[in-house]
Amino acid sequence: MTIKFQKKAEWFRFNDSQGNLIERKTEVRFDPLTGESSRLIFDPGLVLTPPDYTEVAEQNGGAKCPFCSENLLKMTPVFQKEITEQGRIFQGEAVVFPNLFPYSKHNGVVIFSGQHYIRLKEFTPTIMKDTFIAAQNYIQKVIVSDNEVRYASINWNHLPYSGGSVLHPHLHVIVSESPTNYQALINEKANAYESENEYFTSLYETEKSLGERWIGEQGNVAWMHAYAPKGHNDFIAVFPGKNTIHDIEEQDWEDFAAGLQAIFSTLTEQGFASFNMALHVSIDAASKQSIHARLIPRFTVGMLDTSDMNFSQALHQEPLTYKVPEEVAAKARVHFQKI
Repeated sequence: MTIKFQKKAEWFRFNDSQGNLIERKTEVRFDPLTGESSRLIFDPGLVLTPPDYTEVAEQNGGAKCPFCSENLLKMTPVFQKEITEQGRIFQGEAVVFPNLFPYSKHNGVVIFSGQHYIRLKEFTPTIMKDTFIAAQNYIQKVIVSDNEVRYASINWNHLPYSGGSVLHPHLHVIVSESPTNYQALINEKANAYESENEYFTSLYETEKSLGERWIGEQGNVAWMHAYAPKGHNDFIAVFPGKNTIHDIEEQDWEDFAAGLQAIFSTLTEQGFASFNMALHVSIDAASKQSIHARLIPRFTVGMLDTSDMNFSQALHQEPLTYKVPEEVAAKARVHFQKI
């Protein structure tokens, strides 16, 4: 089986108030694994001004933030002893503790550091590496203590536009008996994919060969842009040959963090400051599927602070994008070459 990139163009023709013909193109693209569609729509010239939370951070940081050092060990809950005798997990500046309002059977929150507000350009490889190692440690401890869990992911809502309710940078680590809809669909389709390689290795090799949406690779982590994006950018990271959470080594996290810096520079260039990221990791020792992550920016538009998501994404599960994937990948390649 070979990876196929399929698309269909639709044209809307109408007249302006002066009678002049206007033509607008919508390009429908189909995900090469799942067949789900995304729409590339007319870009009216989107110009974004990234939000600055400096003043807000001064108002709600420090003694007013449960994740800041003044309160962290006093206000955050602790794990039961089968997870860790210390109650929390520590790695460098990163700290893992239970989510008071869990999304799953196991839900750890990981703070990056004591810094309350971090702009994209301020995330260092060391801070990110330690945070992901802490998340990995938590998942591994859950696996040992609970043999019923089957699915895990490391998730990042950065800044309020992403749905993050606390300004202080943090991750959500989800370990569950049940898959999310995305995990279930990806697993179903990837397991049905017939090739000498598993799907994400095939995607990695195909995109690297074509070069159109290829961004680059650092160590054992490769980056590309999605063909049928789930957002106005949609960056995919693949860890070829790394099939389970146990396979990822410290160097892999360093490489992933370095790639993230290049992605953050690409977002900043376009005026994005906020994003959602999900890194999907198998906890099944027999898994043959390479670990992968996806990252999309989040933003608001205009004086009304209109959400970047509407009925199409929310109810039709049909992502829209103003941005052409190949053009975004070209921007990202420039930043990736500076690593």
